[in-house]
Amino acid sequence: MVMLLATDSLGQGVFGYSNSGARTRMGSADGPLAGTNVYAQMFAGAQPGSLSPVGPVDFHMEGVVFAGLVSVPGIPAYTNAYVQMVAWDSTFWGTTLANVPADQLGRTDVVTVFLTTGVFPDIAFVPQFTQPAIVPPIPEPSVWALGALALGAVGLRRFVTKALK
Repeated sequence: MVMLLATDSLGQGVFGYSNSGARTRMGSADGPLAGTNVYAQMFAGAQPGSLSPVGPVDFHMEGVVFAGLVSVPGIPAYTNAYVQMVAWDSTFWGTTLANVPADQLGRTDVVTVFLTTGVFPDIAFVPQFTQPAIVPPIPEPSVWALGALALGAVGLRRFVTKALK
C-alpha cells in the first residue's frame, strides 16, 4: 500500500545523475576520457533558459559520472525537465563550481528527461546526452610568457629595422 501511495503522490520528479551515453573527454572530442580529477555538476529546470544546479558535485571514472537519483525542485514526477551537465578539471580550479571560469567548463547539450518518482517499480531515467562535455585544457603560464617574449622580439626587430634605415 505504501508503494502505491508513493507512486501516486506526484512529488518532485527524479532522474538518474549520469552521462553514460556521452562520456566526458579532455581537450577534444577524441581526447582521453575524463578521470577522477574531473568533476561534474548537473543543471535542470522547466525551460532550457532556467537551468539551476541540482544534485551533488561528483567526479568521473573513465569519462562517466554517476551520483544516484536527483530530484528537480518544482517539477513534479511524470513530466519532462531540461537537463545539462558541466564538467571541469579540479586540478587547478578545485571542486567548487563557483571557482571555475566559464571558458574552462565543458558542457553537454541540453536534453529533456522524463522525471519519475524513482520508487520501485518506477525506474528513473538517465539523460540521453548526444554531445559529450569536452573539458578545455588549462592554459599554462609558460605559454603566455613565451608569447610575450615572441611579441617583444618582433617589436624589437621592427624598431631596429627602422633605426637602421
